[in-house]
This record gives sequence, C-alpha cells and structure tokens, in this order.
Amino acid sequence: MIFHKYAQSPAIISSFSGSLFSLILLSSPAAVFAHAGHGNEFHQSGETTQTPAAISVDAETAKRLGIKVSPAAPQRLDIGIKTTGQIETLPNQKVEVTAPVAGKVVELLVKPGDKVSKGQPLAVLSSSELGQLRVESLSKQAEAEADLQQAEGDLKLARENYDRQLEISAAEIAQAQTQLTAVTKQYQREQELVNKRSVVQAAQENYQRQVEIAQAEIAQAETELTVAKEQFDRDKELAASGAIARRTMLESQAHFAEAKAAVAKAKSRPEVIKAQTEIKQAEVDLPMRELRESQGRVAEAKAQLTRAQSRREVLEAENQLKRGKTAVEVAQSRIRLADAAYQARLQQLGTVANDRGLVTVVAPISGTVADREITPGESVNAEKPLMSLLNDSRVFATANIYEKDLNKVKKGQEVRVKVANLPDRTFNGKIVLIGSSVAGETRVVPVKAELDNINGKLKPGLFAELEILTDKTATNILAIPSAAVVDVSGKKTVYLQNGNAYQAVEIELGQTAGDLVEVKRGLFEGDLIVTQRAPQLYAQSLRGGSKTSKDEPKKDATPKVTEVNFNNLPVSLWWAGIGGGVAIASLTFTAGVLWGNRRKLPAIAADSGNNNFSVSAPTLNASTVHELSLRDDNHRVKSQETEAKSLN
Repeated sequence: MIFHKYAQSPAIISSFSGSLFSLILLSSPAAVFAHAGHGNEFHQSGETTQTPAAISVDAETAKRLGIKVSPAAPQRLDIGIKTTGQIETLPNQKVEVTAPVAGKVVELLVKPGDKVSKGQPLAVLSSSELGQLRVESLSKQAEAEADLQQAEGDLKLARENYDRQLEISAAEIAQAQTQLTAVTKQYQREQELVNKRSVVQAAQENYQRQVEIAQAEIAQAETELTVAKEQFDRDKELAASGAIARRTMLESQAHFAEAKAAVAKAKSRPEVIKAQTEIKQAEVDLPMRELRESQGRVAEAKAQLTRAQSRREVLEAENQLKRGKTAVEVAQSRIRLADAAYQARLQQLGTVANDRGLVTVVAPISGTVADREITPGESVNAEKPLMSLLNDSRVFATANIYEKDLNKVKKGQEVRVKVANLPDRTFNGKIVLIGSSVAGETRVVPVKAELDNINGKLKPGLFAELEILTDKTATNILAIPSAAVVDVSGKKTVYLQNGNAYQAVEIELGQTAGDLVEVKRGLFEGDLIVTQRAPQLYAQSLRGGSKTSKDEPKKDATPKVTEVNFNNLPVSLWWAGIGGGVAIASLTFTAGVLWGNRRKLPAIAADSGNNNFSVSAPTLNASTVHELSLRDDNHRVKSQETEAKSLN
C-alpha cells in the first residue's frame, strides 16, 4: 500500500532517486586518473600477476635519477622490408702487416687488442742489408763533402783572381785612355808647330810631355808591382798549405819579377833623354818626321786602349770562376746522390730506418691489433706476416632480399640493424651495394649496408636483423620509445606521470619501427610516459616505493587510503564520474521499481476502487543489464568493488 502511493507520486519518486543517486556518489570509491579513461588499471586485481604499485618521486630526485618524461604522440612510422643477415668487415679494412725486409725482431710495440692509428710504430727490425747500404751511403757522402769543400776553395780563389784582374784591367784601360789623350794632344800641337814653324817651342813642350809620361808610367809600374807582390805572397801561402799547385805560385813569382823590372824601366825612361836632345836638334832643324811619328803614336794608343778593354787575363779569370761554380754544383749533386740509393731502398720498402739499420714497421691503417704471429728475437724473412690489423669503425651488414622486393630497394636507403647480443640497441646505416644478379634457386639478391660501429660493438660474423626502410605507415600511429616499455611478468607496462607520482599501466603493443613501438591499447595521445629509467622505477616499486628517512616517524601497519584532491582533477574526470554514478543509480532505481511493482500490483488494484489501472513494467533482459553494469573504455575498466572492500 505504501509503495503503491509512492509509485503514484512522481515528485516522491524523483526525490527518492535523487537521494539514492547522491548516496551512491558519496559512497563510491575514488581513484586517481592520469587521463580520462584511466581507472582500474591503477589498482591491483585479484589475479596472480599484479600491476606494480604507484611510486612517488619528487622532481629533484627524478632529475638526479635521470628520469625523462615525454608525451605519447601519434606519428607515421618508417616501415620496410625485414630480413636477416650477418655483420662483415669492410673490404681493405683488414690488413696483414708483413716484414718489409729480412732481419731480426728487436722490439714489439703493440699486443693483440691494442688500438693503433695510421702511421703508429708497431715493431722494430734489425736489417743487415739496410745497415750496409747506410754505411756505403755515408762513405760516399763524406767523399762528396770533401770534394765540395775543395771546389768551394777553388771557387773562392777564382773569384778573388777575377776581381783582381778586373782591377788591373780597369787600371790599364785608364792608362790607355790617358796615353791616347796625351798623344792626341801632342799630335795636335806638333801639327800647329809645324804650321807656325815653332820648332824650339815644340821641342821644349815635347820634353815636358815626356817627363809627364814617364811619371805616369812609373806610377803604373809601381801599382802593378804592389799587386804582383800581394798575389805572390798569397800564392806562396796557399802553395805551402797545398791549396794550389806550385806552378801557380811560380807564375806569380815571375809576374812579380816582371813588375820590378817595369818599375826600373819606367824610372830610366829613354824618351826623356831623347827629348832633351831633340830640343837642341830642333833649334837647328825642323823635324817634320816627328809629326808623322806622333800620328803613329796616336794609332798605337788607340790599339792599346782596345787591348786593355778586352784584356785576356780577365777573360781567363772569368772562365776560371765559371769552372769553380760548376765544380761546386757537381760536388753538391754528388752529396745528394750519395744517399739516393739508400733512400730509394727505404721508399721501395715503404718504411723508415736509422743509421744502425733498425727498421720501424708502422701501421698502414687505423684499427685494432687482431693477432700477432711473431715474438721478440725471432728472425724473419721479407714478406713474413708479423700481425694483422682490423679497422672496425665501420662494418657491413649483409643480407639477401627476394627478387619481388628488388624494385623497392635503392642505394642510399636507410637501414635499421639489430643484433642478438644487443637487443635494445638499434644501429642505423645506408644501403651501399645491391647485387647485380639473382640466385637461381633461392631467387634472392644480396645487399650490403654500411654502418657506424661505435665502440666496436658489432663484431664480424654476428647474426643481424635488417629492416630496409622503404615507406611510411599510411596514417599516424600512437607510438612510444621501446625503452619506455617494461616487461612485468610477460605484460608490457609503461609508467605514467601524474604530478610526483608514477603509475604503471599495462599496454598492448603493435608493430616496431626502429626504437619506436606502436601502442594499440592502454594509452591516450598526450599521456606523459617515462621514456628513460623506467626499469629503475619498476625495481623501486618492487621494494615498496621510496624509503623513509631515519628522521621520519614509523607509520602504522593499517592500510593507507590514498588522499585525493578533487580540486586538481580535470573537468573531464568529473563528468566521467558523474556519468558512471548516473548509470549505476538509474540501474538500481529501475530494478527496485520493477521488483516492487511485481509484489504490490494486486494490492494496488484492490484499493483503487473504480479507478482501476495497470502499471506496464519495462522489460530488461540479461544482456541489457550486463551492458549497463559495465563501463567499457579502451582500457577494459573493471568493477571497483575490490578497492571498495579493501578500503572498508
């Protein structure tokens, strides 16, 4: 009866449903959401495998631990052809170092595993062949240096002689010019005297002229005597030291004696005496003959000037100077050639050696010493292997592709490579070689990709998985770095940041593209996920979260209810909560009304008198009730009854 009255009053029903709805909202357990839709994956289920608990880390600690957070974002992923192959050494990057010459191993400077640079010394050998060549080279060089010293001495003497001859020639030219001037003037005066019949005056002037000429000749003879004496003294010293031949010294001595005689001759010049006689003779007879003689002297003076200008001794001294220069050049060339055979042999061997015949073997390339086949003190023949060097800074990843994929592969395309011993590491390279023919039975074509081998992690012979990037996904795909994924008992899990809290969320992965992996379920665009140091967060969560400091008071063992600040929740989360509450309240109220109507319908009919009416109850089948009782989002959120029981 009572329920029948309430059922007839819409206001009472509305008030009752509102109260019931408020009671349900207040009694429902609260959850912290990282994003609208994240819910029950934050709670531990009753299953055997449990999702790791949330862990709280302040900003300073997160920075110190190196935790990095990035938003999940959709993007087009690089996709391509996947194949398998192996790591190989680049051609010419494995070199066998051999002995350049037969000898004995004196010292080994490297051992297997050592890193070496191009040109770095590897070993020292003692070679008798190079030692003998070096001795011969030094002997020839010493002989050539002695010849050079002799040639330089001769050149110096030739240069001094040339300078001296130039001085003598200049003096002779000056004398010839003076004499030519004098005889020319004499001729002119004699011609005038003949014309004026001034014979006596002409004789007197002739006497005076002869005196001047005699004085000039004396001065010249004394100059030549001084020069001849200096030359004789110098040649005498050089002959005593053996620098010049004795014959040269004797020639200088003879020249010195001639100079003395010339001085004596000049001082007793007969022309002066003759001029005195002519004065007396001129007083008696007019010597027309003297005029003709004067003409002859003018001609002779001109010839003497010409001879002085082309003095033979100067030409000989010049030639001697040239011969001295040539001798010096020849000696210098011999010095250079003395070492040519030795250096040519070293160049032929491609190595360096010292004066003792010790040969230093250097590295032809940069790389690592792979093996060493000799020991100190061992005798080796030429071309005997000493050690091998391997340059693995760059390597090949080789694989085969089917002919149906051949038109998709081109040189220069990027390649991602993974190896078994480094599953979390991706190496990038480019296609550098595509085979020119297809294998008959397997119908495959070999390809090679060149990779940077940082720190030498890629070893020749390692099994490799290659992905040749030929295209991109048609649409944007939500993808995250593979380093952000933690394997928790076979379930793929990531950590989401919510303030200072990091909550584990189970996700479903799709295709992999290099260091990125597709997320099919479990994340939304913009979710802040831990991309670095996620395994450390998981390990910390297994230890029970952050450890308390010694100064903090001990906490009781009672379960701690997470305090939630609803003012910090986004509006979208409020609407999600309201929607869930409305659904639950509506379902509960509808079920109660239907149940009450089934039990009270006869009583209501009896009390109604003539106002008989029937209530038509809505039909709710099992599938409808099940759909209303579930909140189905992308994360399959389960019922929150487990958490409510744990809090109670």
